[in-house]
Amino acid sequence: MRWWPWSNQTQQQQQQQEQQQQNDRPEGEPVLTNYSRGQKILLEDTPPKFTNDLSNSQLAKKQERATLKEAWDSVRWGDFSLERLTSIPCFRDAGMLGFSSMFLMGSIIFIYHKSPAKATNWAMSSLILGSIVGWEQCRLKRQKSFQIAQLAKETVAKKEKPMLHNVVHDPALPEQWEAAQNEKQAQFQQSNQRLSQGSSEKKWYKFW
Repeated sequence: MRWWPWSNQTQQQQQQQEQQQQNDRPEGEPVLTNYSRGQKILLEDTPPKFTNDLSNSQLAKKQERATLKEAWDSVRWGDFSLERLTSIPCFRDAGMLGFSSMFLMGSIIFIYHKSPAKATNWAMSSLILGSIVGWEQCRLKRQKSFQIAQLAKETVAKKEKPMLHNVVHDPALPEQWEAAQNEKQAQFQQSNQRLSQGSSEKKWYKFW
């Protein structure tokens, strides 16, 4: 005996949904055997997807070793080409300051001491020191510019948007504007009248 005329259709729809869920289940995922219709599935009832054999520190060390190994394996001789080196942000500034220091200090030491070995040592030391100074100076400039850009973004984000609020219109402002315009126009007309009267009263001839 059927109480609802469409109960057969609802059963067919439920069967189709169950079949679709079984088809959508990924491969290797175990099927829950202790499940009945309408029962809530808790996370504790499902099997874990990840193994927790390693602790967090061991997992971090393993990932660090893996990243270092991947970074070392990714190094190629083509990375040391002139095109790649010049694409580094602060390489140009460091190189210019380092080579300038090398030539300047090497020339001064060679002229003063007349010793090529001492001049070479001072030149190489100046190259290294100048490159480090140029690199750090460029890095600090870039860091400061990034901080200024970040502050500008935060300021714009925190800035109150006037269009979100209703603008209060004062009805007295148009009247004040019209009064000011009329006053300026009256002053302009008075100045023109004075100029015209002064020019008419002035004689065009003169006795010597």
